[in-house]
Parts: sequence; structure tokens; C-alpha cells
Amino acid sequence: MTKKKSKINGYLLIVILAMAVVVTLLFGFNIVSVGLKKGAGAGTTVEVDSGSTMKNDQYTIGNNPTDFSKETFKKLTKALKDNVPEDIATAVVENFIADFYTWTNKDGNYEVGGTQYIWSSKYVSFMEQQRYGFYKDLDLYISQYGRENLLEVDTITASAIKIDGDYEFNGSTYPQYYVTAEWTYKATDKIDTSEFMDMGYFIVANHDGRYEIVEFYGAY
Repeated sequence: MTKKKSKINGYLLIVILAMAVVVTLLFGFNIVSVGLKKGAGAGTTVEVDSGSTMKNDQYTIGNNPTDFSKETFKKLTKALKDNVPEDIATAVVENFIADFYTWTNKDGNYEVGGTQYIWSSKYVSFMEQQRYGFYKDLDLYISQYGRENLLEVDTITASAIKIDGDYEFNGSTYPQYYVTAEWTYKATDKIDTSEFMDMGYFIVANHDGRYEIVEFYGAY
């Protein structure tokens, strides 16, 4: 009986030691993964394209992206890799425009595009404002014309410059950039696209490594 117990105890000890080795390996792999991800934010940004979505270390493309949105998102990933602040600010604005001003991939006015590019503490209020602002008639347009016949951004021309002085928020300061942009829409015979905004002025701030829009003004 003593030998049998000793054998069982031996087996248990082996199992416990094996499990400890596995846990140690997994823990070490997790540390390496986290380290690589943190390193990726400093000039080695990785883009993941699963077919249904695209993302990099900072942003994820919006739902049901158009082909133009996908190309614009790739520009953003490249800008993050190159780590040129003006190029990143420009690309952030371009991606915001491509999503926010496109309606052909939206299901209703609750689906406000581009909110991830808004200053993180402002995006909820921004989304609520736009549901009753630019997006207020979207449900009506969809029911009357079908969403495939609505606004879809086709081209964007944008440029950024560094602003003297930083953006101040809650006692902290952040480098900021002024971005001007113009865009066009795909032609549609259902609505007059000339009645919609096609120019804007944006302030983008570097929010601890993540570039976000703190304010913008649209024009016709």
C-alpha cells in the first residue's frame, strides 16, 4: 500500500511540475507579446487585415468600410509607421471624413461615423450632437432613396501644420496641429451632393501618442 501511495504521489508531483512549466512558458510569452505591442507604437506599427475589418495599434476602421475608406486607413497606418506628426494628423482627419461623411454604409442616424477620431472625452457628446445634427435626416434619406444612393466620400485633399502653443485640457498640454481639408462625393442622381459639406478646418492634438480631433468647423 505504501509503495502504491508513493507511486501516486510521484505521478502527482510530475503533473504539478509539468503544469508549472506550462504556466511559466505562457506567462513569459504574454510578457513578450505585450512588450512587442508596446514597441510597435514607436515606429513599427502593425496593420491587421482580417478581411472583415482592419486595425493598427491605435485605430480600427469603421463598420462596412468602402474601398476608399480602406485605402485611406492604409495611409494612416503608414503615417503611424513613419511617425511624422503632420502626416499622422492629416491621415486622422482624412479617415474621419471618409467615415463621418459617408452614408452608404450606415443603417440609421444612431450610427455616427468617425467618432473614434474625436478627442476621447468628447466623443460621446459629439455622437449625440451629430445624431440630431448632420445625421438627423439620415433615416428619412434611407427610406426614401436607399442608402446605396446616399453620400459616399470619393476623394480628399488635406494638409496639416504645427500650431504654436499646445492644446490645454484638464491642466495638461498637448501638441496640436491645424488641418485643412476638402473632399468630393461620388455622383448620385438621388440627392444633390453640392448641398452638403465639402470643406473643413480641424484641430488635432497628440493625446499621449494618440492623435485625436479636438474641434472642427465645416464649410460648404
